[in-house]
Amino acid sequence: MQQFFQHLQKVALIFIISVSALGREPLSPHIHGKAELHIIMDGSQLLVELNSPAMNLLGFEHAIHNSEDQAMVENTRVHLENPNALFIFSGAKCQLKERSVDFSKILKTNEHKHHETHGQDNDPHTHSHKDIEATYLYLCEKPNSLHSARVLLLDIFPNITSLHVQWIIHNQQGTNTLNHKHNDITFR
Repeated sequence: MQQFFQHLQKVALIFIISVSALGREPLSPHIHGKAELHIIMDGSQLLVELNSPAMNLLGFEHAIHNSEDQAMVENTRVHLENPNALFIFSGAKCQLKERSVDFSKILKTNEHKHHETHGQDNDPHTHSHKDIEATYLYLCEKPNSLHSARVLLLDIFPNITSLHVQWIIHNQQGTNTLNHKHNDITFR
């Protein structure tokens, strides 16, 4: 597992440098309805990283208060731990080697809270923003055959209305914005 995270750090650094060269911020602000997906091919290894506000995946961002909240977390965890139902990578014959799903920001009981204005009546509510991160590492038999992907994440988590995808594949890089009507990426 330590090798996985060392590789993740290396690839993340390459990605941040590449995205910075494009003049884009590597991480967007926390916005409900929006999520980010990073896809990076390094040799035969394919790294996929999802970052989303918890609201998009769970329907809440507070610490777990009851059995209903716990059930939502477990249901979401089951979905995120099954990336074969979330992503289809065409032609490369990629097999999942490792995955990491991080709910730690939701599971913490000591929440850092701030005031935020919601709604049209401008009533301040105490609200804490929390994200969920998932990372997947695949080993691909035919990495040069990877030319497209289908992302089914928006079908499973309908609260994600816009998925910003940044990718580096075959010495090329690009961005796509996926939604409920468009969930395919072509790496060209």
